[in-house]
Amino acid sequence: MEVNEEKRKKFMEYAGKRVNNVMHDIQILEPMARSNSYDFTKEDVEKMFFAMQESLDATKAEFNKRFEEKARTERKVFSFDNVVPTQEVEEIRDKDENIANDGF
Repeated sequence: MEVNEEKRKKFMEYAGKRVNNVMHDIQILEPMARSNSYDFTKEDVEKMFFAMQESLDATKAEFNKRFEEKARTERKVFSFDNVVPTQEVEEIRDKDENIANDGF
């Protein structure tokens, strides 16, 4: 995958700023844990960190989609020499449906 240097430079600039903002926001939560001004339960903490982790995982998945789609696209190559006859396609489809119906 070829990288457009101008777009990469822009990404590095904006991503760097945004990641620093996120890290700052996370870091300012920490003093709340040590303060006597707040009261919270273990469940409250678990809910907070679960929500943050879910958001982080979803964002990471969005970034990774780019690489997965490229990999899938690069693997697909059509050639008339490799075309499977219609009867064989139907047999393969039937096998796949049977496997899916068996819960595998």
